[in-house]
Amino acid sequence: MKFLFFTVSVFILFSCGAKKQEKSTEDFSNITFSIDTVMIDSKEQILYLEEDLIRSDYCLQDGFLYNFNGFDHSIEKIDLDRLELVEKFPLEKEGPNGTGFYIFGLTGIGGGKLFLTSETGGSIFSLEGKLLRKYDWSKVTPANGGIAEDEYLQQHIMNPNFDEFVFALAMDQVLNKVSLKKLSADEKLISNYRIDPNENFKKFTLGDLTTFNKWIPRVFIGSQHDRIIVSHEFSNDFYVYSPETDLLQTVSYFPSLTPNMVTVAAEGDLINSFDDRILALESYLGQVSFGQLVWDTQTRKYYRLSFSSKFNDKKREKRLLHETVNVKVFLTVFDEQFNFIYEFEIPDLKILSPSKYFAKDGKLWVYQNFSDELGFVRIGIN
Repeated sequence: MKFLFFTVSVFILFSCGAKKQEKSTEDFSNITFSIDTVMIDSKEQILYLEEDLIRSDYCLQDGFLYNFNGFDHSIEKIDLDRLELVEKFPLEKEGPNGTGFYIFGLTGIGGGKLFLTSETGGSIFSLEGKLLRKYDWSKVTPANGGIAEDEYLQQHIMNPNFDEFVFALAMDQVLNKVSLKKLSADEKLISNYRIDPNENFKKFTLGDLTTFNKWIPRVFIGSQHDRIIVSHEFSNDFYVYSPETDLLQTVSYFPSLTPNMVTVAAEGDLINSFDDRILALESYLGQVSFGQLVWDTQTRKYYRLSFSSKFNDKKREKRLLHETVNVKVFLTVFDEQFNFIYEFEIPDLKILSPSKYFAKDGKLWVYQNFSDELGFVRIGIN
C-alpha cells in the first residue's frame, strides 16, 4: 500500500501558564494539529530498515531522503513528494573512490553530494560514487588541537552552508566527557568547544567509570539551518554553534510537561549488575528521552519531540530492554532565536518506538517500520 491516510484534529486550550509565554506576541489559545501516515513505494526493492534510518538524511537542498543500505553498500534516493524510491546508487568500499568498509554517518549537502564518514574519515562523494574531497583529522598536530590519545570521534557531520568545516563529537573514555570539535578545511587546526558544562554525559553513564565497561548516554549532533546543534538524551539543555560567527550559545528552558532532566534512579555499584543497568536505563526512558531539534523552513520554527516509554516484564530474544507497551510523545517548539514558545503532549499518537524524525513542509515526519515497510507518521502543526 503506497498511501494510507487518516487525520486527527485536536484543539488545545491554554488557560494557564501565561507567564511562560509572556515574551511571545503570538496567540496560542487555539492550536490544532493533524496526524496522517504515509507509506513509501519501494518499487519492489528491499529498503534498508535494519538500523531505523540512523544512517540517513533528509536533504533540504535536494528535496530527497538519502538512506545508506548496509546490505549492498549503496545509497537509496527516496522522493518524499511522490512517496517512492527513485534510484539506488552503489558505492565502492576500496580503491580510489572507496568509502571504507563501514559507513558511520551520512549528511546530504546538496547538488547530489553526500558527506560520508567511515573508518577512513569523512569524505564528500557524488551520488555516482566518485570521491570529491577527503578530510583527515589525523593531520592536525597536538599543538593545533589534535585528537587526544583517549579520545575517539563520533558522529561526523557537515553543514551545507559551510563546507570549509567538518564537525564531530569527541568522547573521552578516561575523563568521561564529550566535546564538540571543528576541523578546518586545510586540515591544520581543530577547534574545541565545551558542550557539556553540567557533566550530563558522565552523570547518566551507567557502569564503572574507570573502565570501558559502561553504557554511555546518547548525545546528538545535528546540522540544522545555518547552525550546529548538540543535545543530550536525558537533559533538555542544548548547545548551538554558529560557524559564521564562531559563537557557541547555551540554551536552557523550563517546559511545563516534561522534566528538565531525568532523576537518577539507581545509584551505587552497577559494575557487575547487568540487570541493574537495564532497570536504571528503563527508569530514565520512562521519565523522558529528549530528541534532536529540527528546523522547518516553512514555519521558521525549531521542533523537538520528547518521549516517555512504558515497559512490561517481557523481553524479545536478543533485545536489551523489555518490550515497550506505550510511548507518550511531547512536542516542544522554539522560534528562530531558540526562544521556548510552547510544549504540549500529542494525544492518541500511536508510534511503535521513539524514532528518527525531520521537518518538511510544515510537518514533522516520524519514521516507523510497518512490518518491514518504510513509513512515516506525519504531524502537522497549525
